[in-house]
Amino acid sequence: MIPRSKEAVKDYIIASAFCVLGILLPQSLLEKGFEAHMAGVAFGIGLGWFIKSVIVYTKGVIRSES
Repeated sequence: MIPRSKEAVKDYIIASAFCVLGILLPQSLLEKGFEAHMAGVAFGIGLGWFIKSVIVYTKGVIRSES
């Protein structure tokens, strides 16, 4: 289980903001051009941040329960 500490919630909000930004940018992920590249970068940052947060906080929970 992922903890609901302030740091964990903050990381999930930041990750979701990047993902939403990447999806909602004009000419989102389906078109060509500079905006589409920025949308892909923003979505990738959000996804990477989310994966990093899950790994970090899951390891922290496992270590604290042991």
